[in-house]
Amino acid sequence: MFFGCATLSPEQQDAKRAELDAMAAATIATLLADTPEAPGALDRSVGYLVVDLKVTKIPILGAGKGYGVLVDRRAENRVYLQISRFEVGGGLGVQAFKLVVLFDDEQLLEKAAQGTWHYSAGTEVSVGDASAGDSTPKKSEGFQAYRLAEGGAAATVTVRVARLTPFLND
Repeated sequence: MFFGCATLSPEQQDAKRAELDAMAAATIATLLADTPEAPGALDRSVGYLVVDLKVTKIPILGAGKGYGVLVDRRAENRVYLQISRFEVGGGLGVQAFKLVVLFDDEQLLEKAAQGTWHYSAGTEVSVGDASAGDSTPKKSEGFQAYRLAEGGAAATVTVRVARLTPFLND
């Protein structure tokens, strides 16, 4: 549906930005309501990324795609991102989830805003809006990530690579 800025009129680009902003606001509200430590972590962060992601996993391979918005809280700048994800490993399923990354490190935030690659490995189990695994919540040097399951069912043990690419930015 959205293949890039060149295929969208300015009005469609504005509508997509508004859609992503609304998705991010709703996701942050859910995170704050459901996760006791999230309000403090958000207050301490220099910025955050909220992504709406869909992933399909067949034995051995998996792929996913999504869109999100990165907010630099220092200046309230927004960068819209397209996310592509590829997996190799065991598992099966289809899942939809939101990913929230709270950045403590300014350099990591700026790197994500410019587009970057992210590599990880782990296990995930999800059914409907319940999930478990070592991929959420994740605290690492410079950021903390939360995964909010929305639907589908999957069980995986994989190595993942995700590419964040700026999208809808002037």
